[in-house]
Amino acid sequence: MTVVELVARSADQHPERTAVSWEHGSLSYRELNDRANRLANTLSERGLTHGAPVGVYTHRGADMIVALLGILKAGGACVPLDPQYPDERIRFMIDDARPSMLVTHGDLDDRLGGVPVRRLVLDRQAGEIGRASAADPAVAPPPTQLAYVLYTSGSTGVPKGVEIEHHALRDNAIKTARLHDLSADDVMLQFASLSFASSMGQIFAPLSVGAEVVVRGRQYSAAGLLDYVRARDVTVLWLTPSMINYLVRHAETSSVALAIPRLRLLRSGGEALTTSLARRWFALSDVPLLNVYGPTEAVQDVTACLLGEPPLVATIGRPIFDVEVFVLDDSREPVEPGTPGELYFSTPGMARGYLNQPGLTSERFVDVVISGRALRLYRTGDLVRMLDSGELEYLGRRDRQVKVQGHRIELGEIEERLTRHPAITAAVVVLSPSASGEARLVAYCMWSGGPGVREPDLMRWCATALPAAMVPTRFVGVDTLPLTVNGKLDRRTLDSADSGP
Repeated sequence: MTVVELVARSADQHPERTAVSWEHGSLSYRELNDRANRLANTLSERGLTHGAPVGVYTHRGADMIVALLGILKAGGACVPLDPQYPDERIRFMIDDARPSMLVTHGDLDDRLGGVPVRRLVLDRQAGEIGRASAADPAVAPPPTQLAYVLYTSGSTGVPKGVEIEHHALRDNAIKTARLHDLSADDVMLQFASLSFASSMGQIFAPLSVGAEVVVRGRQYSAAGLLDYVRARDVTVLWLTPSMINYLVRHAETSSVALAIPRLRLLRSGGEALTTSLARRWFALSDVPLLNVYGPTEAVQDVTACLLGEPPLVATIGRPIFDVEVFVLDDSREPVEPGTPGELYFSTPGMARGYLNQPGLTSERFVDVVISGRALRLYRTGDLVRMLDSGELEYLGRRDRQVKVQGHRIELGEIEERLTRHPAITAAVVVLSPSASGEARLVAYCMWSGGPGVREPDLMRWCATALPAAMVPTRFVGVDTLPLTVNGKLDRRTLDSADSGP
């Protein structure tokens, strides 16, 4: 089965249950399936072929879910395009993915100007879509067909598209539902951006079992988010550690209760969970905390650790289901427990590779022989060590990839954007804690001459091409960049140099 068939099964079993709700309404499973079928049949009538990429450039809400499901039903491959991204980045992803069609809203379509892609504008062409058949498309997509392409930050200065097949998306939905023990009685918040890997699990895992998906609309304050999940009776809350810290700090400083009446599980993922934050959560709540690790290329989760009381160490846990993990040295040989090494993993549901980048695909998806077994592994670039308990402790990155607000970011992509500025000859970006302890990006810039450029101007320069999470919040002008005795950039010196707010 594919996720298309899993959702259709939920619609057969629970036709009148709420499938999707958002700030302005809700859809039952029958309505969701019918609307997705009408969209799918409209796309097919317009000539969409199986495996062809289709851009999803919509506002958050029911239309976003309908667009995803309808494209998959029609056999297309979804390419999520977050409207909050800068136009330049959206245009790059369209140029790279070359979608045969774009599903969008009228005001967003106007932003794209002359981009040469056929459009299906949901609000302007609602009549045409409404007249299409609500019957299931005749042919379901095969398991090995491309289901979607998600773009993540790239070390070469441009985003890279991760290719996910239908069988991997299905496995992700089924195993995520099992990991969270989801049932038709659950309500899960769909919090992540559609361009963020966890969004697919937040959508298709609950829909595969007949649960309700609550789509976050606008960005909320901590108090607003708490009010929203309480009002929506959310039972499973899936957030990044940055957002968990946001809620916890609000409760600590405002002396307000963190209680969410129906919440039975808080899931943390997308960046490193600290032991300190886990302890602060349990000082305010007795809801179990599930800490999960898994990059976009895994499609599904790789490891997990369920915390039910204040932990000594918040680890990323053990491998789940059919995942195998390996901690290897630079020669790709296993290291002893307790010794740091790079994390590799293998799972049947891995990504196909990177769109239009065979070299990078062969570099990250590698063939390794371990104990006489020939394995295809994904090289994560993450450093870990295995504890005596058998759990994995996350130690950081071996390259220059970092996590900010749950977003995976290549610092080189930000530096490449900065060095395009006519007044900057060199730039280095580091992840540095602010005075309040929150992670923020700091850019060190060498000027080509003169007094430099004002910080707000540099922020605007970055924001025209980079998502908000990748825009440095502090810029420091330097005459030279420090070097080690080997002549390499001394990043450690820069890491400790900034003491600004």
